[in-house]
Amino acid sequence: MNLNLSFNDHTIQVISEEGALLKKIAEEFHFFVTANDLPSDTLLNLYSASSPEIPSIVATKILENCVVYSLGNLKYVDYFGEALTVQDELLAKTDIYSENPDRLYELAFLTIHSLLGQHLDSQGLCRIHALAVSYQNKNAIIMLPSKGGKSTLLCELLKNPEIKIISDDMPLVDIKGHIHPFPSKISLQVPPESGVLASLEWREFKRAHYPPKWTASLGQLNNRIDRYSHKNKNILIAGYRISQGKSFILKVSAFKMFSPLFEHMIMGMGLPQILEIFLNFRASDAIKLLRHALMRSICAFQLARKSENYSFYMGPSINLNAQIIMDILNDQTIT
Repeated sequence: MNLNLSFNDHTIQVISEEGALLKKIAEEFHFFVTANDLPSDTLLNLYSASSPEIPSIVATKILENCVVYSLGNLKYVDYFGEALTVQDELLAKTDIYSENPDRLYELAFLTIHSLLGQHLDSQGLCRIHALAVSYQNKNAIIMLPSKGGKSTLLCELLKNPEIKIISDDMPLVDIKGHIHPFPSKISLQVPPESGVLASLEWREFKRAHYPPKWTASLGQLNNRIDRYSHKNKNILIAGYRISQGKSFILKVSAFKMFSPLFEHMIMGMGLPQILEIFLNFRASDAIKLLRHALMRSICAFQLARKSENYSFYMGPSINLNAQIIMDILNDQTIT
């Protein structure tokens, strides 16, 4: 069985005998599922089986959770016997082995994001670690760190039926500073008990070295996804958590956004980008990584230059935080 995912004219074909596994991946990347008869650019094979034996070679990198080996065009990532990834750069093929279905899915998820990130960067489409929604031809791109409350804020914003989703965690920015959708899944510590999202089907996402999360495919909210966000005006918001007190927001210059953009777009993109940097980096890759960093810098500069820019100091009141975002989207004066 196979599944084709098309990202900006780059097709990743996922092959597995596990139908339930392919279904989960299709739900995660629902926005990018395409016809199975299209030719693929990258092949990803998923095997629910024990790992084959690695040739007798010296490790090139030892990390906390895995050991990396290289042999010619082959790269082996050994997760200490629990799973194995074999990447063939020449054939553009990756094989993942694990008898643990949760681990197999997690590594497939991370590998697709990693392959995707490398391709998009080369095409001038860069990811930004942010929540992005639209409202009446305006985009709000809200940069917050991991566990900073992006998904919780989205839940509150969606109470307004005119709010549309661009991405819960990873919108795309092109070289002209336009925002493009990347709606995959929404992740929360616990499923919501009320509101728009309470009616969705939620799954537990078990992760090997992180606490589990509950996720729901945004394909279930297909009518709430903005497919034309690149045509909208952008409002770029750098979010900061404050321990107590009332939330407030300040309009700032584009220059003030370079530091958060460096953190959330140029160098930091969460776990998928950490995976691709640490597992794929070699001395010979330095020029390629610098080229990608330069591309991200250009996209970040254009985004800040063409946006209204704000610093948002977020207190504990979720309702107030969402109301402030709505006030900005409604062009209301903030005092």
